[in-house]
Amino acid sequence: MKGFQEIAAAVEALAEPSALATLVRVKGSSYRQPGARMLFGPSGVRTGLISAGCLETDILARIQMVLASREPQLAAYDLGSDLDLIWGTGMGCQGRADVLLERVAPGPSPAWMRLCRIMLEQRRTGALATVYAIRGEPGGAAAGDHFLYDEAGGGLPPDPGPFADAIDAALRRALATGAIETPTLRAGAGELDLLVEPIRPPFALWIFGAGEHSMPLARLASALGWFVGIIDHRPALATPDRFPEAGRIVLGHPPESLQGLPLDRRSAALVVSHIYDKDRQALECLLQTPIAYLGLQGNRARSQRLLKELAEAGLALPERQRQILHYPAGLDIGAETPEVIALSMLAEVQAALAGHAGGSLRDRGGSIHAWRQ
Repeated sequence: MKGFQEIAAAVEALAEPSALATLVRVKGSSYRQPGARMLFGPSGVRTGLISAGCLETDILARIQMVLASREPQLAAYDLGSDLDLIWGTGMGCQGRADVLLERVAPGPSPAWMRLCRIMLEQRRTGALATVYAIRGEPGGAAAGDHFLYDEAGGGLPPDPGPFADAIDAALRRALATGAIETPTLRAGAGELDLLVEPIRPPFALWIFGAGEHSMPLARLASALGWFVGIIDHRPALATPDRFPEAGRIVLGHPPESLQGLPLDRRSAALVVSHIYDKDRQALECLLQTPIAYLGLQGNRARSQRLLKELAEAGLALPERQRQILHYPAGLDIGAETPEVIALSMLAEVQAALAGHAGGSLRDRGGSIHAWRQ
């Protein structure tokens, strides 16, 4: 749900009724995948992104109808037909897209949005189901209904009715698989179309070392929507002024500086202090956590020496730890400057956290999208 927190914050700050656009179904090629959202104000103010420019102009023209009717509307786009090239958006994206438009008013944001935001901030997991179309007699369900499953308890369960069990099963399946689904549910004389999204906390990057080379890492990771944490024992370097993007700054030495940190399977760590003893202490601690990626900056000989010392001290590395450890950290893109080095390292982190190899899309067979967060 990248960008959701930005959307939710914008909704809470609304001064006038606006429209929330959600990309709910895609067939064929699409710049964004189902679950992408964008907030449109009547004056043209926008937050978020749902396409590469194919849809936004037409959606903006529909906003007044949505605001006036106060009812959700579904906009369907065929961006691959010859007619579209002549009369439509003219983008020729070779895809079909359905967009749900919902009115949102100033004041408290919708309950489902508030709960989703809390879950993301607290790094809790769950799933969100949005009804975007109904047919026949759907037993009380309506377009624009939202159901939320919170693994920690609570949420917004579906009301008792013919679709309750099927919606609940879809929510639990999305949480278990991590996959976005757009199923059509049938019960009695009714049908409804759902967008079902897993709710997972944003990727977190913990940077061990607050030197100059860490600053572009923090800036770029923040631009990607990741949570950024800085850890260093030097108070002159690990400051909010130097790292305004950081969600948390921890002063101290390993292992104490790691205690209580939410180091989970959606977390990565880059050890970049360039202080030999501190790097070794950080590595020893991090290799015993469930993080999904651990990168060490520096030349290969130095890294191998660090690992050899850890092994001699009795730290055995099972296969999983060997798989998450990357040294030198980064993809081979010819990086020389701090900014390009940061790009190289974060590209490798992104690939690892998303479960991809990090190769060229030119060499990838099949679809380039896996519909996973």
